[in-house]
Amino acid sequence: MTKKLLACLFSVLTLGALASCGGDEPAEPIPTPGNGLKETIIQRASSIAEGQEVDAKQVSTITLNYNTVVNINQEARVTLNGERVTPQRNATTAMSIDIPVSLEPGMSYTLEVPSGTVVDKNDQRATAKAYTLRFTTKKSGEQNLPDNGAMAMTKALGFGWNLGNHFDSHNNGRPVSADMKHWWDNATPTEALYQTLAAQGVQTVRIPVTWGPWEGEAPQYIINADFMALVKQNVEWAREAGLKVVLNTHHDEYWMDAYAAGGNTAVNDSLKQRIAATWCQIAETFKQEGDYLILETFNELNYEWKDATQREIEIQNEWNQLAVDVIRSTGANNATRWIAVPSYQASPKCALRNDFALPNDPAGKLIVAIHCYDPYDFTLRDPLKTTWGTDADRKAITDVLNKVKEKFIDQNIPCYLGEFGCSLHVTEAENAIRATYLEYFCRAAHFAGLAACLWDNHNPGQGPEHHAFFSHNNGAWMDGQEPIVKKMIKALTSTDANYTLESIR
Repeated sequence: MTKKLLACLFSVLTLGALASCGGDEPAEPIPTPGNGLKETIIQRASSIAEGQEVDAKQVSTITLNYNTVVNINQEARVTLNGERVTPQRNATTAMSIDIPVSLEPGMSYTLEVPSGTVVDKNDQRATAKAYTLRFTTKKSGEQNLPDNGAMAMTKALGFGWNLGNHFDSHNNGRPVSADMKHWWDNATPTEALYQTLAAQGVQTVRIPVTWGPWEGEAPQYIINADFMALVKQNVEWAREAGLKVVLNTHHDEYWMDAYAAGGNTAVNDSLKQRIAATWCQIAETFKQEGDYLILETFNELNYEWKDATQREIEIQNEWNQLAVDVIRSTGANNATRWIAVPSYQASPKCALRNDFALPNDPAGKLIVAIHCYDPYDFTLRDPLKTTWGTDADRKAITDVLNKVKEKFIDQNIPCYLGEFGCSLHVTEAENAIRATYLEYFCRAAHFAGLAACLWDNHNPGQGPEHHAFFSHNNGAWMDGQEPIVKKMIKALTSTDANYTLESIR
């Protein structure tokens, strides 16, 4: 035998040895009918029926059940819309398999499970027939809202509007003017304002009030009677127009220092004394008013808009409890009226934290108040971002609002958006995007079961912090905003099943 032949034989033997050890040997072909495979396993059930419409958020696994104990041939190519998915053995029963899936709303899906995928544990040649499942997912707007008291309350609040930068005006903690005629919004609200709002479809008006500049010295902190009378007049005008009213403490954050209170018991005790005195006077003034009036404990307690510490959340909880206790103690209609309580910074992020707690309330009539200007870069920041509308942009809104729904509305706890909005942009194209954003936001809020109050600071023009919709004098339209306001009202209140998030482009 020549040396060349010996070398060749050695190479062949070596490769054979490597192959027998499982090196790069091709996988054995998947058995098929006609190649020794017997389609004798019977599929008895599927967790999704053929042609079924499912909620994408509720389905993460498709389960198939068989008439015998089964194994999975991992070499088989199981696909969902052509993309490979990996079946797993069911953790509960050996007669089922699970197919993990990631579904999107408003889609059609086809699941393909070829013959040879599911095999008998005791007979690898026994398999189930090929299986094809076609189903769809609901469009993102088609969610089942609970039929509970929380939903009844938010429906009653509906689309709301803020009298922003009027009674919340102050000059570094002092009144903006002694004659009470020179407010930040340069306006004088009249009875016509509220009548016009109601006629246009507004259901709720939120009246932000900063009380501190009009208070006297400690410990009574007596509120100026003329200022109180002016606020009361506006509340009564709104009542006569058939509107619901939310009345709060607003920019009093300038003296309500939750950060300082969290680190100093004496400071906290002093601030609580003033909070109690302030709310006692407000509550006494309005205790005979009907249930149309909602008292809202605070606005946006914050410390430089940094992430809240646990202690700051605890202070918010403590102060909310104090305000609720004071309001209830004044009796009359205050014993049972609805009270809105915000999270720290009124942010969804803080409201969703486990350390945010609702006050104990003997009446059981509390509303969680949050504000949402997401995404901040597009709605408020200077300079304003000029684009919005990607799938990720839309998903970010629905994700946060649906999380709020799950934590509160679904648990029969009313929740409303005390503020939302978007500054008027500069170009026509940018404002077309802004209009789409505002409509989409309101429709997403509707599907999350939330009421919402549009922020309006009566600041006409373009750029950051320009939110002018209705004249604060008489309700006349400003900055050509009538079309988008009507779209927002429809988006928040329409029950048309064909009016989905996907239809807003």
